[in-house]
Amino acid sequence: MDEPTAALGPHETQMVAELIQELKRQGLGIFLIEHDIHNVMKLCDRASVMKNGQLVGTVNVDEVTDDDILSMIILGKKPAKAA
Repeated sequence: MDEPTAALGPHETQMVAELIQELKRQGLGIFLIEHDIHNVMKLCDRASVMKNGQLVGTVNVDEVTDDDILSMIILGKKPAKAA
């Protein structure tokens, strides 16, 4: 899914989030391309960050903070605790 909630209001965004969570419960793998860090932390098990066309790294979202992921985006480095 590429930015599935980009043009949606709050109610519709919540509906999409609930659908994604239900699909996860059913065991379906989903690739979610998302710029909203809150959605990444809420909906994803893992996050992969790219910078300048290169993979910075992949982290388990339950092992990092929002700031760790933002740091990956800005600095292009994986946090030490996730290495």
